[in-house]
Amino acid sequence: MFKDKNTRISYFLLGCIPLRLFIVFLTKNINKKYLKYFSIILFIQGISFLLLYFLNKRLNAPEAGGKTWWAKYRLIHGGLYLISSIYAFQKKDITWVPLLLDVLFGLTIFFLHQN
Repeated sequence: MFKDKNTRISYFLLGCIPLRLFIVFLTKNINKKYLKYFSIILFIQGISFLLLYFLNKRLNAPEAGGKTWWAKYRLIHGGLYLISSIYAFQKKDITWVPLLLDVLFGLTIFFLHQN
């Protein structure tokens, strides 16, 4: 699907990263009374990433030109979402922090992978 490198970079920087930043923004600004419910969504996302990691699934990502080069980092990705889900369940003000760390980590490994 996205075989052109520039298209893949644009997809990540203009699609994936803004979406993940929106999740950070939403988590930071959501009314605390809804955080427990939001924790379910974060938990499901975290478990999904961990299942992909442990079951070696979705290793042929069309948005990456056919290779899921970030598969080995899904453990970190899933772990950060699970941490955030625990904070959300506890209605902690820092619920958004692991999600922001996930975005920064994702950007870092993306740029390192480009070299």
